[in-house]
Amino acid sequence: MRTTPGRPARLRLVAMMSLAVSIAASVAGCGDAGDSTDSASASVPTSPGASAAVSVPALTPPPTSSVAGTAPSTAASGDVAACAAAGLTAAVDDLQGAAGHIYGRIVLTNTGSAPCVVAGFPGVSVVDEAGRQIGAAADRNGPSGAPVTLAPGGRAGATLAITQPGLLPGCESADETTRGTRLRVYPPENRASLLAEVPGGVQTCRDPAVHQLAVSTFEPV
Repeated sequence: MRTTPGRPARLRLVAMMSLAVSIAASVAGCGDAGDSTDSASASVPTSPGASAAVSVPALTPPPTSSVAGTAPSTAASGDVAACAAAGLTAAVDDLQGAAGHIYGRIVLTNTGSAPCVVAGFPGVSVVDEAGRQIGAAADRNGPSGAPVTLAPGGRAGATLAITQPGLLPGCESADETTRGTRLRVYPPENRASLLAEVPGGVQTCRDPAVHQLAVSTFEPV
């Protein structure tokens, strides 16, 4: 009886295929166990940031409601709204002359029922009786400073420096000046303005190219 050529090779191939199938089944069984573990852990973060929420609550538990969480945060951080012009009054005091300048203080008073914050420089210009601006608005002078929280009735002041006419080019003669009676004051972060009377008025350069005024940031008074 003749042996069919190539049969032993085919038998060996079948045996190897059977062994490979057995190994693959075993590996698949192990892989399934591993995949179930991975899928279980992957199912925890159902949304971005969920994995962080697992460890954070023990240290900073979330508030029971958004309302309960907001109020304490606002009070603790001192997050107070900027003072609106409608809740302020403006005045000029402590006017004094020295070395070719007049120095005074622009004072804002909180007339509202809640605290508010003044931070930065005011916008300041001299106006006539009709409310028309005379000359250039005040330049800013000095650092920006820290915010000032005004309780109801609280005050903040900014120093105003006015250079006397005659010391500035374009403002040497009498016909180049006129007397202003009030200051228009824009509190920081406001588009609305306030008017403050200037005791005795102020001789002001007409030319808006002449910068006669300088103002500092607000400080507690």
